[in-house]
Amino acid sequence: MVSNAQLLSSELRYRRLFETAQDGILILDGHSGKIIDANPYLKNSLGYEKKDLLGKQLWQIGVFKDITGSKKAFAELKANGYIRYKDLPLQTKSGRPIDVEFISNVYMVGKREIIQCNIRDITSRKKIETAQEQTQKAMLNIMEDLEQAKAVIEVEKVKDEAILASIGDGLIAVDKDSKVVIVNKSAQKILGLKRANLMGKDINSLRFEDEEGRQPPLSRRPTSIALTTGRSVSGSYFFTRKDTTRLPLAINITPIKLDGKIIGALDILRDVTREKEIDRAKSEFVSLASHQLRTPLGIIKWYLEALEGENYFKNPPRQVRQYFDEIYKSNERVLSLVRDLLSVSRIDQGRVSNMPKPVDLGQAVTAIVRQMQIIADKKKVILNLSVKDKGIPLVNLDILRFYEAVENLVVNAIDYTEAGGRVDVLVNRSGKRPLISVTDTGIGISAADQKNLFTKFFRSEKAVGYNPEGSGLGLYVVKSYVEGWGGKISVRSEEGKGSTFTIIL
Repeated sequence: MVSNAQLLSSELRYRRLFETAQDGILILDGHSGKIIDANPYLKNSLGYEKKDLLGKQLWQIGVFKDITGSKKAFAELKANGYIRYKDLPLQTKSGRPIDVEFISNVYMVGKREIIQCNIRDITSRKKIETAQEQTQKAMLNIMEDLEQAKAVIEVEKVKDEAILASIGDGLIAVDKDSKVVIVNKSAQKILGLKRANLMGKDINSLRFEDEEGRQPPLSRRPTSIALTTGRSVSGSYFFTRKDTTRLPLAINITPIKLDGKIIGALDILRDVTREKEIDRAKSEFVSLASHQLRTPLGIIKWYLEALEGENYFKNPPRQVRQYFDEIYKSNERVLSLVRDLLSVSRIDQGRVSNMPKPVDLGQAVTAIVRQMQIIADKKKVILNLSVKDKGIPLVNLDILRFYEAVENLVVNAIDYTEAGGRVDVLVNRSGKRPLISVTDTGIGISAADQKNLFTKFFRSEKAVGYNPEGSGLGLYVVKSYVEGWGGKISVRSEEGKGSTFTIIL
């Protein structure tokens, strides 16, 4: 008899190869020609989502009409058991031309006739030919394994172990109860544990911690989330080995499904010690450079302000005044960039010095808006403040960081709004939680750019064209501060119609 663990191992290998194959793969019902499974590569190569394909007959899909022609070609495939088309010029769903090789095979799985279709992008064949051949052979072996599992299970077990041993990342497969059923040598090396100490053990009993050494509750651990929700989970964690070495790990967990039911999960562990060291060195360099820059820039600003107060500089020639103003503005821009770099450096190194105290959000935001009024007036933008709820309780946070965060949002709103436009700042509640929002009638942000909006140094092409002087650091700093206070920041925007940034504390 084939054990559940053996079947799970075979299914894990099949599903992993199927999902990661560098060919597009379709599985068809041999009787009706309907598509019963499709792998993610079809989206990358032809632009078709899995939901676009499932339940449809092959010749009903636009791009495949050029391959199969009609039901006649499908009947020919069933009669011959094999069809191969070479160098077919096709178009993807979006109309992009592509040359492919199309191969179909007919199999019997039990009493059910199954057709496997492989769609290969031959333009990149030279680079991935070896990997594709291995994938094709592995897929054929797996289909045979499903029919002859009893006869070849020991041989396949040896093959599995050889494949797992060759993978550089740590790989741990667990069943639906989080018990370890497969573990490769890389995982044993990373964790400093032997296979015997891991097999059959609940993976949640391994202590994966955050940077502060805290272990998430059981319901929030990545494997538990993947097994419960059925979605892939990734994150950064630390693991302390028996020799007290504390290892930074990047962990990715993918649920394994059979007939729509979650039967386990695949955990991939990667040692990111080197990447952490590089990031730390980079942050330390940025911090050092920024500190060294800030002092001379501050001195320049002080001397410029001192000169402006001198009697002989009260009424300088117009050109001298213009030069002086340009020097002052340029110095302010560089000082602003240095401040942002220092903030980012402190965030990345975990050295943000918070000094929380009770803050009246209404009063604090009112003071910020009052200061920003000068900038709005110069830009000829209407700046409006509305404090809807006067009874919001005091919030414990670092007032300087709060000023920096809200000022950043208001200045951005003014900068990216045309003269005659409007910026509205709102202080309110979302349920019992304090809320601050900044809404503008500016250039807006595309849906694609919103995904990267809070990352370091990101600026959309439209934003750069409108205001080339930004650094792309401000929103990253805001998000880091807000999340450090336990809050959330979100954006709602439409190109040409403005944006709304909302902080909930």
